[in-house]
Amino acid sequence: MKTFQVARREFASTVMTAGFLVGVLLMPVMMFVAIAAASVLMSEKPPKVEGSVAIIDRAASPDASPVIADVKARLSPESLAAEYQRDSEQAMEAAKKVTEAVAPGGAQQEMIKNAAIAAAIGQVPKLTIEALPKDADFDREREPLLQGTAKDGGRLALVVVAPDAVSRPSPDQPFGNFEILAKHKLDDRVQRVISGAVRDSIEDARVRAAGLDPAQIRALTDVPRPIVKTATAEGDKTGSAAAQILVPFAFMILLMASVFTGGQYLLTTTVEEKASRVMEVLLSAVSPVQLMAGKIIGQMGAGLLVLAIYLTLGLSGLAIFNRLFLIDPINIVFLVLFFFIAFFLIGSLFAAVGSAVQDLREAQTLLGPIMTFLIIPWLLVMPLSRNPNSMLAQVLTFVPGLNPFVMVVRLGGTEPIPLWQTLCAIAIGLASVLFAVWAASKVFRIGVLMYGKPPNFRTLVKWIRMA
Repeated sequence: MKTFQVARREFASTVMTAGFLVGVLLMPVMMFVAIAAASVLMSEKPPKVEGSVAIIDRAASPDASPVIADVKARLSPESLAAEYQRDSEQAMEAAKKVTEAVAPGGAQQEMIKNAAIAAAIGQVPKLTIEALPKDADFDREREPLLQGTAKDGGRLALVVVAPDAVSRPSPDQPFGNFEILAKHKLDDRVQRVISGAVRDSIEDARVRAAGLDPAQIRALTDVPRPIVKTATAEGDKTGSAAAQILVPFAFMILLMASVFTGGQYLLTTTVEEKASRVMEVLLSAVSPVQLMAGKIIGQMGAGLLVLAIYLTLGLSGLAIFNRLFLIDPINIVFLVLFFFIAFFLIGSLFAAVGSAVQDLREAQTLLGPIMTFLIIPWLLVMPLSRNPNSMLAQVLTFVPGLNPFVMVVRLGGTEPIPLWQTLCAIAIGLASVLFAVWAASKVFRIGVLMYGKPPNFRTLVKWIRMA
C-alpha cells in the first residue's frame, strides 16, 4: 500500500506540473501551428522570374544549332504555359486526396490546394534565349551573371553544350554533357525548367542524328508511373512507400520518447530529493525498496501517459489520411508490452544512479557509457526495418537492454518475424527486468543515504554484492 502511495505522489508531482504539460503538448501544437502557418505563407505567389538564358552550343554546325532552336521552342511563353498547366493539373490531383481528408470543403481546402501547387511549380517564368557563337569566350559571357540579382532580370543562366553532346567521335565513347551556370539565388524551379529543356533538346538532336523520329521514340519509351496499391482485407488501398518506411521510425520514437521522458524525471526527482534531504524524511515512513518501487511505478505512469498521447495522435493522423492499414493492431499490443519492459530496465538504472550521486552532473558521468550502448538501435533503425530477419537483427533481439527497442523496429519492418523470436525477446526482457530491479534495489538501499565522493561502476558492483 505504501508503494502505491509513493507512486501516486510521484505521478502527481510530475504530471500536474506546467513543465510536463508544456513539454508533452508543445510538440504536436508546434506541428499543427507550423502546418497552418506554412499553408498561409505558401499561398502567396512567388515573384515572377523574367530574364534571358544564353546558350553556347559547342556542337553546333556552321549553319545552325538544332539544340538552340529546340530550346527556344520549349522555353517559349506558349510552351511553358502549357507545361505549367500540365504540372498544375498533376499537382492538383496529388493534393486533392490530402486536402479532402484534412479540410472537407470550403475556402480552407482551396487555400491548402493552391499552396501545394504554388510550392510545387511556382509561376511561369518569362525567358528569352540568347544564341551565342560556338567559339564564344566563357569567362566573358559569365560576367553578366554577376550583375544584379535574379529578381532584377538580365541574364539568368549560361548554358554550355559540349562539342560531343550530340554526336560522338566513335561508337565506343560516351556522349558529352552540358553545363549550366546560374545567377546567384535563381529559383531552383526555374533551374529545373532550363535544365529539362536543354536535356530534352539534346536527346532529340541525338535521335534525329540517328535518323529516327523523336516523337515516336518518346511514345515507345514513355511509361507512366504505376499506381501502387496495398491489398488489405477491406479492399485494395493506395499504398505509400514513404509511410511504410516511417512506421518503424515512429515506433522507435514513441518508445524512446515515453521511456526516457519518464526515466529522466525519475533521475531528476531522485537526485533532487537526496540533495535536499527530503529522501531521509520519506525513508522514515517507507522502506528503501518501497520508495524505489513507488518512484519507478509513478514515473512509469507518466511515461505511459506520454506514450498514450503520442500514440493516439499518430493513429488519428493515420485514420484521417486513411492509412490505418499500415499498422497491425497486434503490434500496438507488443509496443505497450515492450514499453513496460524497457521502462523497468531504464527506470531501475536511473533510480540506482540517482540514489548514488548528489547532482545531475555526476549522474551524467555514470550514464554516459550506458546511454551510448542504448542508442545502438536508433543508429540501426534503417537496416533493421529494411531487413528485420537479418542475422544482425536476430542477434540484437536476444541482447538484454536492447531487445525492446530492436523488437519494435522489427515489428514495424518490411517482413513478418517469427513468433518464437518475439516470445523469446519478451522472456529475456522480463528476466533482465527482474535482475535490474534486484540490482537497483541493492544500490538504492545503500546509495540513498550515502554522501561524499560519487561512486564509480566498480563501487556500484561492490554495493550490489554487499547488500
